[in-house]
Amino acid sequence: MRDFSFMLSLLIAGLLAIFLTGEANSREKAGIREECTDFGFKEGTDAFANCMLQLSLEQRRHQPPDRAALLRRYKDLSMARRGDDRYPVCTASMMDNELDTSVNKWVGPNCQMAPD
Repeated sequence: MRDFSFMLSLLIAGLLAIFLTGEANSREKAGIREECTDFGFKEGTDAFANCMLQLSLEQRRHQPPDRAALLRRYKDLSMARRGDDRYPVCTASMMDNELDTSVNKWVGPNCQMAPD
């Protein structure tokens, strides 16, 4: 009985999360659509579609990157700086660093990856 109620709770929580995410996306699109209409573009035209595209791209540029993209960026930067004495070796004590579990080393925006 406990397993069933736990699974039901998980299912409800998952469905709620999906619903809220979809609702947020539709609100964002509605805001972009309204902004393009305010600029004077008519729905169904190429100019309106271009306005929607440009505003959504601009909005994405200002959103923080997801964790996986951030980790890849930090890893690339840290590996490129290997052997460069101007950068300290990445450690857990540096505030912006992340642990890359694929190589079990610390990576960050302002440091070099530890040697093997």
